[in-house]
Amino acid sequence: MKFIKKITSWQVVIVLQLLVSIFLAAVTFKLNVLPIKYLAVMISVLVLLLVGMFFFMREGHAGKHAKTSIRPIIGKIVSLVLSIVLFIASTMLVKTEGAIADITGNDSQTTVISLVTLKSGKYDSADDLKGEEIGVNTKADKKNITKGLKALKEELKFKEKDYDMFKKLGDDLYSGKVKAILMDDAYKAVLETYHEDWDQKTKTIWKYEIHEKVEDTSTNAKVTKEPFTLLVSGVDSRGDVTEKCRSDVDMIITIDPVHRRVLMTSIPRDYFVEIAGQGGKDKLTHSGLFGTATVEKTIENLMDIDIDYNVRIGFQAVTKIIDALGGVDIYSDKAFTPWTDEGVRIQKGMQHMDGRTALAFARERKIYSTGDRHRDANQQVVIEAIIDKLMKPSVLSQYSSLLKALDGTFQTNLKTSDITSLAKMQLDKGGKWTVKKSILWGTPERRTGGLLMPNTSLYYTIPNEESVKTNRQYIKDTLAGKDVQIAKDDESATSHDL
Repeated sequence: MKFIKKITSWQVVIVLQLLVSIFLAAVTFKLNVLPIKYLAVMISVLVLLLVGMFFFMREGHAGKHAKTSIRPIIGKIVSLVLSIVLFIASTMLVKTEGAIADITGNDSQTTVISLVTLKSGKYDSADDLKGEEIGVNTKADKKNITKGLKALKEELKFKEKDYDMFKKLGDDLYSGKVKAILMDDAYKAVLETYHEDWDQKTKTIWKYEIHEKVEDTSTNAKVTKEPFTLLVSGVDSRGDVTEKCRSDVDMIITIDPVHRRVLMTSIPRDYFVEIAGQGGKDKLTHSGLFGTATVEKTIENLMDIDIDYNVRIGFQAVTKIIDALGGVDIYSDKAFTPWTDEGVRIQKGMQHMDGRTALAFARERKIYSTGDRHRDANQQVVIEAIIDKLMKPSVLSQYSSLLKALDGTFQTNLKTSDITSLAKMQLDKGGKWTVKKSILWGTPERRTGGLLMPNTSLYYTIPNEESVKTNRQYIKDTLAGKDVQIAKDDESATSHDL
């Protein structure tokens, strides 16, 4: 009884509040997201609460009617409730720090090697293929396919048939000339080019994952004090965002924190460009099959600029983030049913979109006369809507769901300190940023000779050199602190038919 009375004494209760207050202040200071003025206010409030509860309970305890007064009891209850609230706030900040740490310092890449067979076949596991012939294409990705072959050979004996063309590899699986194929999942999009029903006809019965560190291409740009560039690479990853796959969205975001300006520069995914380090030209989207570093270097070479940081975001992240924000408001210049998701309907005019609807809007191209160009414009609109929502104080109420949305769907080589510094600057200065948008021009052309499918005739977008030069200057001027004026033809998605 004495022990219970001792641990519930006002001295113990006030010490508990003191410790939790110190913990909250330490965590907040470590996260470094609050401007000094807000940090000072927070500490002042914590001290006032502590001093106030001390005198409230102490006075009640020592007063003339201490034995019968309920003031100490009320004081203890209030103090305990405050301690619980402060502790919850502290754990939320710790969770925030951990979540930011998980998505920053982008230095990992995953290659998934899959054993694929026909759904109509009799093979349901790797063991079922014992003694059978399995097709591989070591020409496209020799290093990783070799690792996958070695891992598979440790589990079963089989006959290996090598191919140098993806079309023949897929055709022979469909015809039954090989019972299965071993492939890098990143090249699934290539096989889908030849067989549109690939997902419906095939299944994966074995997987092998290769995890590796990648080159850190980030710079030491002072993100709150000088302009910098950020590459946004949107990937259609079916698994974790670290998995290699096509880069279907390629956007350079130039940020001038001094003058609070943002320039979005979109590059068509089908731009026919030299793929960095691969010795040939192909669609820009295919540079993603070689990793984000290759995407970044390819764009740097095309635009003759240095990219400071990159962000890799899975399409599923767009859905999750927007839903976590409670939806976004977006304007559409026409009503349509998206070809990528016929279950949603886009209305003409300004409308509130959930994640699924916004993603379908951002991926639409078939109903527009300018096709990919209009899709790039829609993607910019969606990103701008997300940024606008993130700038509002009300975003704090969606804090927990936002952290969950980022898990496994978002990756960047920005440092944790870069992100917290930007948040700190926004909290300190407030206000809006000026956002300008531009899209590179090109001419659609059907041709053969692409790096990955050299004998297949495909549509490519041939870069307009004048557009590349003009947009390069927009970026360089923004980096120089200039207020650029985007030409109407560069910012409009409907000015020209390609």
